[in-house]
Amino acid sequence: MNPLGGGAEVYLYEIFSRLVRRGHRVTLLVSRPHGAPYYERAEGFEIYRIGRRLNFNFLVPGAVKALLRHHQYDFIIDDLNKIPFYTPAVVRRNHFGLMMHLFRKDIYKEVGFVQASYVYLAETLIGVGYRRTPFAVLSESSRKDLVDLGLRSEDIDVVHCGIEQVKYRFESAKKEPGLILYVGRLKRYKSVHHLIGVVPRLVQDRPDIKVIIAGDGDARDELVRLVRTKSLERWIEFRFGISEEEKVKLYQRAWILVQPSVKEGWGLTVIEAGACGTPSVAAYSPGLVESVKDGVTGYLYPYGDADAMLERIRRLLDDRKSWQAMSRACLGWAARFSWDKAAQKLESILLKLLNSRPQEK
Repeated sequence: MNPLGGGAEVYLYEIFSRLVRRGHRVTLLVSRPHGAPYYERAEGFEIYRIGRRLNFNFLVPGAVKALLRHHQYDFIIDDLNKIPFYTPAVVRRNHFGLMMHLFRKDIYKEVGFVQASYVYLAETLIGVGYRRTPFAVLSESSRKDLVDLGLRSEDIDVVHCGIEQVKYRFESAKKEPGLILYVGRLKRYKSVHHLIGVVPRLVQDRPDIKVIIAGDGDARDELVRLVRTKSLERWIEFRFGISEEEKVKLYQRAWILVQPSVKEGWGLTVIEAGACGTPSVAAYSPGLVESVKDGVTGYLYPYGDADAMLERIRRLLDDRKSWQAMSRACLGWAARFSWDKAAQKLESILLKLLNSRPQEK
């Protein structure tokens, strides 16, 4: 797994590792972290690594052509994780798209103007470069993004994230009333600073609360500085680079998960937390509006509205009866999602496409 990887990489690994176990041959063409081998076989995958994070997308077309000279593939799958690779320009047919979510104008919250404009333009051209490409996306929100760019809704299937049901379990004895958790990458568009911003008001009447921010990313240092500037070290703790086991334990301890992001492909951490009986307070943002059932498994609030976020956190902290009802509802909602189901659905989509192709004579 790439050390810079996030939910998109988890999605790809969990689904395609299962397809490998179901007998499919999967080759990965990925960027090369420092010190990683250029080629290896691991966990059933054949892995080619080229370039670096900043130039990988420019190298992909030539690398795909080189692979096609020596191998036959039923599909070239373009994983559009922020930057598209435009494989339909290289592959005349047999191309397929995976997409987590698009940034659109929200990219300007994450990076500088020049880089953001490049990403925005690259996304805009998806409507031209992938016009007849079949896609799988994480949510109806992401499907709408592609339709808005000109793709046909009937070419786009929704394949939700899953979880490992045996790993994420509710243990009531471990719950800590007052423990608020954020889990995810520390990126600007994730808007973790919104959560930090309400803590001074929250501790005025709840001095016993504890906030744990678990994850890592580009915004790490500025978030740490923000906590120090506001003198909130007593109430806010950072956990960088946590293991899967540590993450599960945090979900099991937490009373509330907060997800303030401006946009998500789906909301995997919401479902993982829910499987541990932890309701969420999340921004009314693409992806999150589907993974959180407002008033049932948690509360949604208008993105960026600090007063609304604060009110919903307080409601879950103070109303034990509502919290218990939501915690139970979370367990039932999370039980609907598994990586096995997701892999089976994607496999069915690909096989249907493969069988619908005209037979060559």
